[in-house]
Amino acid sequence: MLLVLALVSLFPGNRALRAAAAAQDAGAANAPRQVLVVTLRGRLGTPELARCIRALRDAEQQGAAYVVFRIDLDAGSQSENPGDLQSLFDHVQKTPVATVTLVRGRATQGAAYLALVTDKAYCAPGSQFGELTKPEQEWDELLSASPDQAMHARLSAAREALESRLDRRRSKLGPDARRMALAMVDPRGQLVQATLREGGIERRVVLEAAELAARQAGGAVVLGPEKLSRPLMVDARTAEEVGLTQGTVQDLDQLCTDVLGCARGGWAEVGDSWAEHAVAWLEMVQPFLLVAGLLLILFEVKTPGVGLPGLLGTGFLALAMFHSYLVGLADAAEIVVFFLGLAALAVEIFVLPGTVVFGVVGFLCLVLALVLSRQSFVWPSNALEEDQLLANLLWLTAQFLAVAVLGALLWRFLPRLPWFNRVLLKGPDAAPAAGRGTSPSGLGLQGATALVGRVGRAVTVLRPTGAMDLDGDRYDVVTEGEFVEPGTAVRVLYVQGVRIVVGREGPDARAGERGNVGVVLLLAVLGLGLIVAEVFFVSFGAIAALAGLALIGAVFLAFQDSTAFGVTMLVGEAIAAPLVLAAAFKLLPRTRLGKELILDGPATPGSAGAADESLAALLHQTGVSLSPLRPAGFARLAGRKVDVVTRGEMLDAGVPVEVVEVTGNRVVVAQK
Repeated sequence: MLLVLALVSLFPGNRALRAAAAAQDAGAANAPRQVLVVTLRGRLGTPELARCIRALRDAEQQGAAYVVFRIDLDAGSQSENPGDLQSLFDHVQKTPVATVTLVRGRATQGAAYLALVTDKAYCAPGSQFGELTKPEQEWDELLSASPDQAMHARLSAAREALESRLDRRRSKLGPDARRMALAMVDPRGQLVQATLREGGIERRVVLEAAELAARQAGGAVVLGPEKLSRPLMVDARTAEEVGLTQGTVQDLDQLCTDVLGCARGGWAEVGDSWAEHAVAWLEMVQPFLLVAGLLLILFEVKTPGVGLPGLLGTGFLALAMFHSYLVGLADAAEIVVFFLGLAALAVEIFVLPGTVVFGVVGFLCLVLALVLSRQSFVWPSNALEEDQLLANLLWLTAQFLAVAVLGALLWRFLPRLPWFNRVLLKGPDAAPAAGRGTSPSGLGLQGATALVGRVGRAVTVLRPTGAMDLDGDRYDVVTEGEFVEPGTAVRVLYVQGVRIVVGREGPDARAGERGNVGVVLLLAVLGLGLIVAEVFFVSFGAIAALAGLALIGAVFLAFQDSTAFGVTMLVGEAIAAPLVLAAAFKLLPRTRLGKELILDGPATPGSAGAADESLAALLHQTGVSLSPLRPAGFARLAGRKVDVVTRGEMLDAGVPVEVVEVTGNRVVVAQK
């Protein structure tokens, strides 16, 4: 299915790919774009949010200077998903690329919120933005014991979340602008804009009604008070006056060229792609994909061989995680943890049944990945994130309950259907027929002890679970870890509870082994996992030492079984350890934890990111070389002596030169 989606992207109807092909034909495919533009209209649904996330990722990879969110016409809706919006805002505030919003028309809800969290915002004439929340009560608040208290709790949580985001802005808002921003999300207070004459100074202020009355009682003169709307909507002129926006521009071209300093044609529109088209229906079917994927994998456990259910189940789960990746909720780390959890469960079921360790680790990995794939934070920092975490846990509980109920129904009714009764593996009868032992075994399965020592044939692959045929009866059995092909003679070794344990009949092919295979694999996986942990967590070498001990112990126990097994483990660890270490170092900067730990340098807006800002003004200036340039030397530019370098040519002293490039502190000149 993923292959089909990838092939869809090759059709000529895809506008983003047509634009990329046109750029390549024009010879600009290798030239980095300075500005990427994302146009947003109407409701900010998952396709629009996925496009914004893709634009931010592309900007980081291409080294773009700015990402501009152009909010066009009427944008924003009360039906937008708060969790997806919070993910977008987190990406906007964590990216090293400078972000700008251009409002043209009317922006509310998520679109207006986006204008407040970006580094800079501009408005077109006649534009308005605000109303981040609706003043009416939600249906669940109306049904609560105290509707007013529930609404106040919701508004307080929304205000706290916005305050946190305003504190994380690179360019801080002034007091008046901050009050107006908070009034967009919290309509409980009444803001008043007026001219305040105090101490012989007149100034335009925005204050709460109670605070303005207190100032007036203290002797200040209030002129032209004007009550603002609740929740607040501001126009372009007012937003520029109080500092909510950095100015008013006519259109996108003026913003990119005159304000951001981008060359004409240096900005590119981020169009739709097949991924954004796919994410809309993936959002609708994601719960089905998760439930169906887990059920199909359980169905695969009960069927012989590796068949279609397992492949479909894995594909469904991959599509569910792919949706979370597109909308920015899941990074590579969550996806890796999710499939590591599935791998650990597979080891517990097929390779080392009964060890419990792999089963517990796999289940915890699944829970952690599924929860983190629905939220943009690891641990909640405000009431809004706490509510979102609780909702995600309830959603996950409902998913697992659905899998448990549907799985129980399937196991009950599928064996009665004509085709499935030949495919599904079934356990032994609770009460065997007379003549095959009817005395209680005392081990949980009546008559099962009478089977010990009897020889039958495997009718399915025992890996290590499967089915055997014994005198015309079919039994669900398990080996001690070995894989047995269908048709092989097997003997019942012992009965433990309801488990009938069998072994290959004839000479024991594993007589020379001491049964350490499970422990060896466990130590090897533990050692590789500790290598990853050493990269992610500072332990001053303690975790690395434990990883080394685990890997060495695995090799030592492997040699105790056999020389061939020991050599195999030694070579495997020698190859796997460097690969895992390199993958961990590559994955770390892309995770949320890595972005918190690794310091990024300051963003350099514009095309001349010089550490000495005055050097940027020398671009295209002319002067004369003061010393021979071999190719470095000195030149007099704009009346001062500057350390310069040529592009490789050798110039003598006194030659007229022109500055052709300024990069950092490097001033590149050429003969004029």
